[in-house]
Amino acid sequence: MSSAGRTTITAPRRRASRTRGLAAGAGALALLAAGACGSLTGPAGDEAEHVLIAGHQLAADTSFDQGLHEFADIVEEDSQGRVQVEVYPSAQLGGETDLFENMRNGTVDVAVVAPGFIAEFVPEMSILSMPFLVTSREQRDAIIDSPVAEELEQLLTEQTGNQVLTYFGGGARQMFFNAPVEEPADLSGRLFRTQPSQVLADAFGALGLQASNVDYGELYSALQQDVVSGADNESMFILAENFQEAAPHIYVTDHEITIRPAVISGHTLEELPEDLREVVLDAGEEAGAFARDLEAEEDDAALEELRDDPAVTVVDADTEELAAMVEPVWEQYAAEWDMEDTLAEIQSMDQG
Repeated sequence: MSSAGRTTITAPRRRASRTRGLAAGAGALALLAAGACGSLTGPAGDEAEHVLIAGHQLAADTSFDQGLHEFADIVEEDSQGRVQVEVYPSAQLGGETDLFENMRNGTVDVAVVAPGFIAEFVPEMSILSMPFLVTSREQRDAIIDSPVAEELEQLLTEQTGNQVLTYFGGGARQMFFNAPVEEPADLSGRLFRTQPSQVLADAFGALGLQASNVDYGELYSALQQDVVSGADNESMFILAENFQEAAPHIYVTDHEITIRPAVISGHTLEELPEDLREVVLDAGEEAGAFARDLEAEEDDAALEELRDDPAVTVVDADTEELAAMVEPVWEQYAAEWDMEDTLAEIQSMDQG
């Protein structure tokens, strides 16, 4: 299996200094009460015609956060201040399932949501996060520019009313545990936190792991208390959340080069006039490219930092063996969704 290649980050269009003093709790609820895609006073006191509420569940200043702030900068500049975007990190507006549902009812405008959470509404989206299926950034890029992505985007819009704005992601997901792992046999019987997707539960189950849907915000303490013994994430987010303190045994599997849709509410697009709708959609594409490059560079650096940490044990997995164990799960679900051709197309894009 090919490993994720290093990508040189693309400079943002601009990175003006700004205060990221984001309101938590009551402030977030107040914005929601005021109404997403509403007309509110912007940070500088100017009246914007539309204020979009954007959220994600990761920490401030991670690639998701910076990508959404880049989106906000571009939207404000290109709309000449007629549209502003307020960004809320750290699940201030809820977890990813909540964010996606709130986009459907029009109280959140934009959110970054993993396929495993979208799968609650559109099961077929899970094909983008099947372990060991997307194993290089070149393959990832081919997918998001292909009819495969178009087919999934159409399903998402038809079944939920939301629309894919762009794609974030690009990090390589690794497993991490609170007890040593040296080889695939060591995975057997361990409780493993996954996103709430039956596909992922079955895929990791094929490796001998027992899936558990611990909330992301509770994962650190769950690892400390052995409620679960492991989880998976990109190296940069392992460091951002200090998961290596509670689970210092990193099993380098590169089992997913992440494809993370940034989704926009259909209600939001309907409320925007055509000229502003085009500004928002174009800004999404530009911000997505920025966020993907940023995550690639930061994730590569984060894995090296974990390797250099004397308190952390890093073991490189036999990915060929692990992939062979999971492949029947790909085939099972592709048949269930009548997506055998889609699966074959994704496999053909593997540049490894």
